[in-house]
Amino acid sequence: MSATVNHHFIPQFYLRGFSEAADKRKAQVFVFDQSTKKSFRTLVRNIGARRNFFRIDVEGFDPNHVEDGMAEIEGEIAPRLTEMIETKSFPSNEHFTSMMMLMANVAVRNPRFRSMTEDFHIKIATKMMALTLQDKDRFHDSIREAREQGVPIRDDIRYEDMKAFIERREYKIAIDQTYLIGLELDAVPTVVEQLARRSWSFASAPVGASFITCDDPVVLAWADGKDRGPYAPGFGLEGTVVMFPIAPELALVGLFVEQPPNRKFRRDQVSDMNTSIAKNATKQLYARDGEFEINTRSGLNTLGRDLPTVLGRQAKG
Repeated sequence: MSATVNHHFIPQFYLRGFSEAADKRKAQVFVFDQSTKKSFRTLVRNIGARRNFFRIDVEGFDPNHVEDGMAEIEGEIAPRLTEMIETKSFPSNEHFTSMMMLMANVAVRNPRFRSMTEDFHIKIATKMMALTLQDKDRFHDSIREAREQGVPIRDDIRYEDMKAFIERREYKIAIDQTYLIGLELDAVPTVVEQLARRSWSFASAPVGASFITCDDPVVLAWADGKDRGPYAPGFGLEGTVVMFPIAPELALVGLFVEQPPNRKFRRDQVSDMNTSIAKNATKQLYARDGEFEINTRSGLNTLGRDLPTVLGRQAKG
């Protein structure tokens, strides 16, 4: 039985690739927190994690069953990731599958995806309650059906009282975490399938430039860069690009059109990708050091170490 409570939704072995430390236990990265506009260095084990994020409540299973299972899978992926970075290629089908698995898990097993899924279910539940309370007959029918299914409902629940209670919003809908984790696990194979359909290219950064990563590093965007509203595209949609940094000097680019297995990025292309990664972040950016470049409203190629000052100045107008 594992006693782990700090569950990493961004694998530590992945984050260590953005550290220069020889001792993985002491691996540190540069962090810029977009919510506080502050930067600092910290150990990899302190970031990309939340307390009991993958904890489940299922009879007969350890609460850390999912977390421990992922640790085993990550143990298999880690050495393959190192080999892919060293060769800038997929040395075997197993390497390719491991990369698709890594990206899919990072893409759907994170706080943003869970929050979106939870919000969707809450909206559906809210609409169902409103429909149930449209009139007395519908309300009483729903009570009867629930009791027939074994749901214990008190006899003194009146339509008028329930309607007033709902209208006053004196409640909070909570979606079970175990259920949400199950949805995430179910989504992973579908995302793996769509990622595997793409043509992948290893993009190398030039000397003096470096890629960053973040707390939601699998970037899915329109390939032409155009803004099509607030809703993100799906992983299986034509005309989209997937970007995933795997080391300070290397990133993956996935398209639904053929592309060379390797390409060399210019400095401005690295800055552009870093900007896309930063926009995709939930809260934090991670890098080897503060010398990476990113585009801000103040100008192109802003150094990471200057972000607190530059963004602080922007906030003040």
